[in-house]
Amino acid sequence: MVACVAVCLVVALAGPAAAAPTYPVSYDIARAVVTGFFRPDVPPPGANNPRCRSTTHPTPVVLVHGTGVNQNSSWQAIAPELANRGYCVYTTTVGYLYGARNVGELDSVTTSATQLAAFVQKVRGWTGAEKVDLVGHSQGGTVNLFYLRYDKGYEYVRRVVGLAPANNPPTFYIDLVDLIPGLRALLPKVIPATGQLLSPAAFQALVPRTYPGVEYSNIVSRYDELAVPPTVAFLPAGPNVRNILVQDICPAEHVGHLGMIADPNVTRMLMNELDLENATPVKCGPSGIPF
Repeated sequence: MVACVAVCLVVALAGPAAAAPTYPVSYDIARAVVTGFFRPDVPPPGANNPRCRSTTHPTPVVLVHGTGVNQNSSWQAIAPELANRGYCVYTTTVGYLYGARNVGELDSVTTSATQLAAFVQKVRGWTGAEKVDLVGHSQGGTVNLFYLRYDKGYEYVRRVVGLAPANNPPTFYIDLVDLIPGLRALLPKVIPATGQLLSPAAFQALVPRTYPGVEYSNIVSRYDELAVPPTVAFLPAGPNVRNILVQDICPAEHVGHLGMIADPNVTRMLMNELDLENATPVKCGPSGIPF
């Protein structure tokens, strides 16, 4: 009886169990880009908790931003959405030049990939996880491919999800650049990343393009103004590759390239790809921004 009274007192004094935090989610991409630019070293809400552990989603998710943005400006929507659903989410800025972390992925793709490799190892150390899932937007998809190929990332990655990823050279823009004599040779001196992005040979050297132990999903919009044609975001067909056109799921969706990281419909598609066993039908809402 004394023991029972003691237990009751402890429970009463302890009060109700603390609820898991709910992180603010912002789909206002303009605000995210502006505020993130001035706070590049601040991770988005819900990201970079070294003590995060999840029983529902035990594999940490590393979000890899695109060209000219950073971890904070890119993931104001997706990072907290995932964290609120029990994911352990991590972000960093890679490929910045001259110490200016406001804009990343300007340095060579190989440099960005090496920096990503170091960050993945840090995440694995924080969480004790054997592998991570990678989500890459735009050039972030290219960085992921280079990381798997040149930094043995295939040993540490379970799944790669691309949001309008640059998985192939943008031939449409290469043709445009070549209209100005000497421009393709000049661009890498100013923005080193273009040395690989505008080089078909750099992509051809990614052999193998996919690894058997890694699952790949690529999501792209028909109205993407940078992934032209949309198939540049796709990987060769295979048992571990899923190439997804947004309009095959949400026909009325007119989201563009930047909008892929700030569109609730795309976020739902992404979450399904991260957890295919528990995927649910996407209830298509209003279309995202068309650029």
